[in-house]
Amino acid sequence: MKNVIAIDLGASSGRLISGVFDGEKIETKEQFRFSNQPVNILGEYFWDYIKIFQEIKHGLAIAEKNLGKIDSISVDTWGVDYTFLDKKGMILRPPHSYRDNRVKNYINDLKNIISEEKLFTETGVNFNKINTIVQLFSDIKSNKELTVEIGSILMMPNMFEYLLSGKKSTDFSIISTSGLLNSENGNYSDKVFNSLQLKHEWFTPINKNGQILDDILPNIREELELESKPKIISGVGHDTAAALESLRNMDADTAFISCGTWSIVGKKVNKPVISDLAMDAGLTNEGCLGGSYRLLKNITGLWIVQELQKEWAYQGEMVSWQQMQDMANTIKDNNTYIDPNNEVFSQPGNMEEKIRSFAVNEDCTILKSKAEILRCVYESLAISYAKTIKEIEKATNTKLKNICMFGGGIQNKLLVQLTADYTGKSVYAGPIEASSFGNIISQLEILGDIKQDEKENIITNSLDIEEYAPKKITEEKKQSIVSFERHFS
Repeated sequence: MKNVIAIDLGASSGRLISGVFDGEKIETKEQFRFSNQPVNILGEYFWDYIKIFQEIKHGLAIAEKNLGKIDSISVDTWGVDYTFLDKKGMILRPPHSYRDNRVKNYINDLKNIISEEKLFTETGVNFNKINTIVQLFSDIKSNKELTVEIGSILMMPNMFEYLLSGKKSTDFSIISTSGLLNSENGNYSDKVFNSLQLKHEWFTPINKNGQILDDILPNIREELELESKPKIISGVGHDTAAALESLRNMDADTAFISCGTWSIVGKKVNKPVISDLAMDAGLTNEGCLGGSYRLLKNITGLWIVQELQKEWAYQGEMVSWQQMQDMANTIKDNNTYIDPNNEVFSQPGNMEEKIRSFAVNEDCTILKSKAEILRCVYESLAISYAKTIKEIEKATNTKLKNICMFGGGIQNKLLVQLTADYTGKSVYAGPIEASSFGNIISQLEILGDIKQDEKENIITNSLDIEEYAPKKITEEKKQSIVSFERHFS
């Protein structure tokens, strides 16, 4: 019997999920959950890593008390964000959030050094202001002394594994989101490093298959009064890459949708897809465990609904996720949509007004009620998924038949059914905690408890997946969607 812990950190919450493996199946259970959000300090958004680390330690103490022992721990997070360590190994400053807007003054400077086309050809990563390469360039340009102070740079999951183990590492899945790697060999790009005057010594070697770093630090064991000596594993640090390890039947004709704060639509591929079609569609190539890739597109997802929920709470109206779904279900004749990828929706605040204004500005029907607003958002997300899947089909010259959809957003059955309807493909929904399960099964594989050819049976034994068949949509609805898409083409 093995007890492992996945520390799954998202942009709005953190979870410690246990996985108990009996040799045939994995039983997962949430041991601890806490809120997480960027903190605005003097107009800049940072992650409160000290609070997050305290919550992690608190959760580990609870987990060992419940489980009796912990054998291993690994961390997965969102991509692109990072932290600086000084030459003594201490964190220089809180890590910025990808939603921070400090990069706006340096984007053109970066494009003058390395164009969007050259960046995509070299790294396989499409230019996006949130990318590590953009943030890092901005940090260095705005603070010349920083280059003297930097001892090393760690991506977010590797930072927390470092705080737990004292050992630095860089896993392929998370560093592949940075725009710092060569697309052909999957290692650091000399062209990018030389162009931006980055130092190779700031980064640790990349591991593609996961590695055991060390036992948890003695001072943490003492502080938490742990009986166990869990091993800290650098495994699949990016949450979407971790989630893919939880899926069965990821065949060549299957797409995936990660449905959470971000919506991530993609397809697993053996090597990066570098083409004008892929670049023009905004597709990007990111790594998986073992060195394969996921061709994908990041779409602003349930962040929009989270902002609406927060806004309404400030106004004194608490609306649950289920209530929002029920409200949207009362609207049957929506013909108003938004583009979730519009820059206006990526920034926090005034989300209801942004949605209303967007609809009015684009000569769409004016949205009056909260139910209409929610229906508009859910349908717009599903339309965006369908559009992206068509782009992936063109870029890979593949006809996709099925979709694996996972993450907290699949609890919204309306959104999942709309996705099946608007893509015309069967959707297999589950698991909700896909990143955690993938993190757990990957740890067991790295520990040697599971072999690659055993994974699919173990996943089948462990998870319940729900199928959603596409329903026929009316010609009137089709024309409404086509008209909307034509407007933004």
